[in-house]
Amino acid sequence: MRLYFSFVFLALSSCKPHDGNSVRKPVSQPDQNPQFIFPTANTQLLKAGNETNFFARTNLERPWQSGAYGCVRNSRTRIHEGIDILTLTRDENHEPLDEVFASREGVTVHINRKASASNYGKYVVLSHEVDDLPAYTLYAHLQRIETGINIGDKLQAGSLIGILGRTTNTQEDIAKWRAHLHFEIGVQINSKFDQWFPTWYKDGRNLHRNWSGINLLGLDAAQILKLNSRGKFSLKQYLRSMPALCTVTVFQGELDWIDRYPQLIDDTNIGGGAPVAWDLDLNFIGIPIRMVPRRGKVDSFGVKYRIRHVDEGLRENHPCSGLVFRKGQKWIFTSKGQRLMDLLIFR
Repeated sequence: MRLYFSFVFLALSSCKPHDGNSVRKPVSQPDQNPQFIFPTANTQLLKAGNETNFFARTNLERPWQSGAYGCVRNSRTRIHEGIDILTLTRDENHEPLDEVFASREGVTVHINRKASASNYGKYVVLSHEVDDLPAYTLYAHLQRIETGINIGDKLQAGSLIGILGRTTNTQEDIAKWRAHLHFEIGVQINSKFDQWFPTWYKDGRNLHRNWSGINLLGLDAAQILKLNSRGKFSLKQYLRSMPALCTVTVFQGELDWIDRYPQLIDDTNIGGGAPVAWDLDLNFIGIPIRMVPRRGKVDSFGVKYRIRHVDEGLRENHPCSGLVFRKGQKWIFTSKGQRLMDLLIFR
């Protein structure tokens, strides 16, 4: 309990009165032309050894890494696709006051003002063009979303989105001491998710259209913010430099993903005719990071896709991936992997 009260005291020591009409500017970043800025005033990530003041851990017995990105939940078997950024200021009731800002210029594509409708609680999604590639940022568990923000609004980097909070629809509430912003930088699997949804979930309800969490794959936002602060971030290079968990041949010539990410194609035979299939390199959470076209006659043997190769070492190092498993001498997709592939190839 001593640790708990020490933690709360430190947080409350910076408490300031909050004027609902005031808008503080986000903390300036080292890079004069940043790809992404920090979405709150908490930039402790940039100070060596200050991770405990930046990440909101899942409980007081867990290390700060439990609030970071990757295989950090459920003994490393569940992925956390965002980062949880701690609040810096609180009111007299110990509720958070930190304002949340757009991390980059973008268009508001989704607003969920009903906390009970999502594990994200109240959240906002912005879409962006980064190095001519589509990307999104997501701001979740908000206490309040600015009333003036509407779908289709273009926001500048640093525009006020709302107030950091702890809203969610999970059975266990987010404790006051752990109030945080769940922040994601990532990519959308398929732009036609709302059409695909009823083909997989026959009786389900898609409350969030194309911006459901099922259709979003997050990148390591903390790593991106660090790289960006040193002026060393390029989304295209970042994706292409990732190691591949597996290579999958998809036996169809057109894919929604390829329409949106042609910059990730590796093609040494540009004039060889239209592709009839694609070899996709998937990273450990299923993002196609490289695509190689196949032309001419390709025998699919009646299947839609086939795993060609799996990096067993990478799979062992990322137990939260949950996409593939070995059955005898063959690698096959898990139900999670099958859902990903079905969504990825949907047109």
